[in-house]
Amino acid sequence: MPTCAEVLAETLNHAGVTRMFGLPGGEILDFIDAGRRCGIEFLLTRHEATASLMADVTGQIQRTPGVCVSTLGPGAVNMTLGVANAYLDRSPLLAITATLARGAEPYATHQKLDLNAVYRPFTKLALTLDAEDTAAKVQEAIRVSVSPRMGPVHIALPSDVARMPDRRTGRTADVDPAAPPVGRAPADQVDRVAREIAQAHRPILVLGLDLNPRSDALAVRAFVDRLDLPTFVTPKAKGMLSEDHPRFCGVCAGVAGDPVIVDLFERADLLIGLGFEPVESDKLWHQTMKVVSIGPVSIASDQYRPHAEAVGDVTATIARLEDRPFGPFGWSVEEIDRFRRDLEHVLRPAATPRGLSGYELTRRLRELFPRDTILVTDVGSIKLITTQAWASYEPLTFFESNGLSSMSYAFPGAMAARLQFPERPVLCTIGDGGFSMTFGELETCIRERLHFVTVVFNDSALSLIDVAQQQRGQPTYGVRYGSVDFAAASAALGAWARRVGTLEALDAAVADGWRVDRPVVIDAVVDPAEYLAHVRPYDRDSGRGVRDSRMYSSSTSSTVPLPYFACATRSPRPNAMRVESKRTTPRG
Repeated sequence: MPTCAEVLAETLNHAGVTRMFGLPGGEILDFIDAGRRCGIEFLLTRHEATASLMADVTGQIQRTPGVCVSTLGPGAVNMTLGVANAYLDRSPLLAITATLARGAEPYATHQKLDLNAVYRPFTKLALTLDAEDTAAKVQEAIRVSVSPRMGPVHIALPSDVARMPDRRTGRTADVDPAAPPVGRAPADQVDRVAREIAQAHRPILVLGLDLNPRSDALAVRAFVDRLDLPTFVTPKAKGMLSEDHPRFCGVCAGVAGDPVIVDLFERADLLIGLGFEPVESDKLWHQTMKVVSIGPVSIASDQYRPHAEAVGDVTATIARLEDRPFGPFGWSVEEIDRFRRDLEHVLRPAATPRGLSGYELTRRLRELFPRDTILVTDVGSIKLITTQAWASYEPLTFFESNGLSSMSYAFPGAMAARLQFPERPVLCTIGDGGFSMTFGELETCIRERLHFVTVVFNDSALSLIDVAQQQRGQPTYGVRYGSVDFAAASAALGAWARRVGTLEALDAAVADGWRVDRPVVIDAVVDPAEYLAHVRPYDRDSGRGVRDSRMYSSSTSSTVPLPYFACATRSPRPNAMRVESKRTTPRG
């Protein structure tokens, strides 16, 4: 009779799991070995957070659960970072941890934590296996993880239960682990949304993370063409509309240039959310404006309610709107061109930096890398820059932590992207703070032959927080690091590495790095001075002064607008953008 650990592994294997990420301890070895024997690879990381972030990105790409594994106690706690990230970025994930032996649990205190209680606040389900009906329980865990909205599930495996024969009690039948199909939106909901769009004079379209990149992209692009409206994407929806499309206007919901974008939103009389999910917005403009939502799941949450919503299969809803009379709408070409110029003016560095401009660095990287490059970017000032300045043209080519906004996401995310897309160029952009947190995983990349290019935006500081201190009149305190030569440190771990301080040096480093067969790290010395210029509030007439602080505050009772951090965007006319592969596509 197979053991509980063997049934767990076999059930995952039958569901299509081929790889797990983690860091073992003695209490989880029986499961890891069971996975080995049934063909599931175990990829050893140097930190459990890396394992969970890799599982998160794997789940986003596959739309089936990525799997991360840890021992009990500190290993399980370390792994919570990527699990919490998956919860707020809506990624399917299974977090499997050891836990205390059931026989010892009444007496032991060493490393004793209620791990289901630890994980429950940021998982859709948390359960402990007991060697009864394991297959059905794991199938149910997978089904919960992939059902809309997707998210993580925690499975605890007591070390003695792992070795027990698994028995079927007959009380639990096998469960189909596939997600149930999303139904059609009710006709009255579709009718109400259609009426609101038809009555609007100046609507704006916002695409968000609830869109399925594998099944909704064609319908979404046809809908954009049909409505002929200014269209924005949230960070997790980058690529759902090619950024050289003439209606594409930028990335909204908490990245560079949001004061200018929200100023345009204020001049609209309706926001049409197509898959828009408010978890991506760190400000409350979606609450203060009239929003109608088309998505697979309701976006109502706590006290927030959209003006109207059609909840159901997005592609089917778009098809039902095909013959409705919409437009023409009241946006002029001149007004949208003015918006694009204003956005570019606010974000482009006004003075020559001492070192590299993060904005110009990102724009140059976009020119140097092929159109189909997959970018994984980190959190902080770099997130705000790269999200706007890097153009994406296809779904599943841009990844960042947005709902949780976790530093250290990018490097593990790029590792996972390299495994999922072995023939595509992969680029990781990360700040010096985030890279410091995951630097040791370079050894993992060399051991596992995960070759891609990493560009470290190195300003030796937590610059986004430094800017916040300056905006509040506080002294710079607790945000400055010592200088680190990440090129030298990366070379010590076996990477090909170079430090650069000019765009010309960057060009040469990328060209040379593409020729090597190992991980590439380019340590780019960045001048953070432009970040302070980018946070200036915006007014159309004077270039200064936020027009409505309610849009920016995290509390509607706030009378002072919170500082807003913005960094970069693209050229004034998206349809004029050109991206060329200047060199042979690199392995990474």
